[in-house]
Amino acid sequence: MPLALVMDGYVDEPACFGVPPYISPYVRYAFGALALAGLDVTYLTCDTWRRTPLEDLWREAVLVVVISGLTVPGRYRGGSPLTLRELEALSSLPRSGPLVLGGPIRHGYALQGGVRARDLPPLAVDCLCTGDPEAVLAHWGRTGQLVPGLTRTYEELRPWAIAGAALAPQHPDFPWVMAEMELSRGCDRSEGQCSFCTERSPGTHEERPPEDVLEEAEALDHVGVSAFRLGRCANILGYGGSFTPEGRRPGPERLRALYEGFRERCPRLSVLHTDNANPLTITRFPDAAAEAMEIIVRHNTAGDGLSFGLENVSARVKNRNHLKVSAEEALFAVRMVNEIGGKPKGPRLLPALLPGLNFLVGLADDGDDSLEENRRFLETLLEEGLLVRRINIRRCMVFPEAPLASLLERYPSRVRERSYRRWKEWIRNEADPVFLSGVAPVGTVIRNVRVEERRGHMAFGRSLGSYPPLVGIGADDLREGDRRDVAVCSHGGRSLTAVPYPVDLNRCDPITLQTLPGIGKARASRIIQRRPIDTLEELPDLLDAPAAIVEALRPFLS
Repeated sequence: MPLALVMDGYVDEPACFGVPPYISPYVRYAFGALALAGLDVTYLTCDTWRRTPLEDLWREAVLVVVISGLTVPGRYRGGSPLTLRELEALSSLPRSGPLVLGGPIRHGYALQGGVRARDLPPLAVDCLCTGDPEAVLAHWGRTGQLVPGLTRTYEELRPWAIAGAALAPQHPDFPWVMAEMELSRGCDRSEGQCSFCTERSPGTHEERPPEDVLEEAEALDHVGVSAFRLGRCANILGYGGSFTPEGRRPGPERLRALYEGFRERCPRLSVLHTDNANPLTITRFPDAAAEAMEIIVRHNTAGDGLSFGLENVSARVKNRNHLKVSAEEALFAVRMVNEIGGKPKGPRLLPALLPGLNFLVGLADDGDDSLEENRRFLETLLEEGLLVRRINIRRCMVFPEAPLASLLERYPSRVRERSYRRWKEWIRNEADPVFLSGVAPVGTVIRNVRVEERRGHMAFGRSLGSYPPLVGIGADDLREGDRRDVAVCSHGGRSLTAVPYPVDLNRCDPITLQTLPGIGKARASRIIQRRPIDTLEELPDLLDAPAAIVEALRPFLS
């Protein structure tokens, strides 16, 4: 059987994420299309290639596919996206078959925000997909011809998506993977697109049937995938909705069928999260949006979030860049999500559903004064005690086909670097810790945290999920790859300090004891000298500590 290679160079778009532990739909669909064409398909990531160059496989393959591209680049811990220099090196490797390049890299190349995307230099590729890579590959499998602009319908996609589930066990981190699931494509706004957006323009929105999504999910569950994010969708609240002159009205029944289907048909399910939501949908259709959010809260897993693309709440910048909501509308949406999803998903777990806020710096007509308006908006949230799951700050990437490119020529951004840094530092040092302490109070249990690295006596890791918090775990016996439930002891700016949960005072190591609230090094030493400890009632005298400190330990102990 002929060999085909699919290399994952990782993708990051507003409505699609594919950096480990996430597996993007792009690579799964490409894998499925080639598998159904009768090829033996091997999947590898660019990180695997960096560690073990695979020139022999490269020469043996009758076709090589590279998926890559970032349109909203960030900082990544799970993997390093393919660089342009690496892509040039890959394209020059000896090979016996054609090289196909696909993904958001078709828009241009950049690894950081705040710059104009570069046009791709001449590369030794046989086909740069300007359409859908899976459609191009399926056509090649039938005819032997590479037609770069081919696109697909959702009916055509269905078998490729199901067959693409077989890719997951080849991922180097399997089973520690999260499948990004596609629900729709394009923008569902009725009044035009945001200036910076590279998604399909309004009027080209298409929606995938729930049954197709669930059949793909079943196939992924069958091969061992248990974590899913309904992320490839511009607005989860609009899924199944109807277009009206005021915008897209939510259609909760279709959303209910989708979420109930995941619960019924994926017995391995451990994580069910989502991503993008349009806050304007909440302000214009509050009752229908509330029903949609209640469905999500009923069926999701703890720590879920709705990513709100506020970008900038300044009225001037909003109007100039055709953004979604004003400061007042954004506040209304944040309040409603808190009301519906702000309670813990279960005893001592993370909240069920909270807003995540995205800010974009460097839009047309942006300035120091608009940064201050964004700051005042966040101060209002803090004053009202509202919870925010996380705050993302990005600089604009400017793509030639996006309206922002021409807008900036007429209305350049006037944000000074010093003002930007001061604003960002305020968010990270003043706002983030308060929000995080409300999201994960002391004693909160976070399930299934995987250790990514060790630094001294601390192990650092995350759980699978949508924007999971970084957790520093006080434990000497944890190694990279270990997984533990943990309980939160304290908060940093954007991270948590925790201990393995539950704690056995008679067996745990000294670092775990020192990390517990109110203990510290001296008291930990006393506990170790006195072990075994039979009851908590022994602790006040032993620790020379008030009863309140001892009582605060109770939730952490076995």
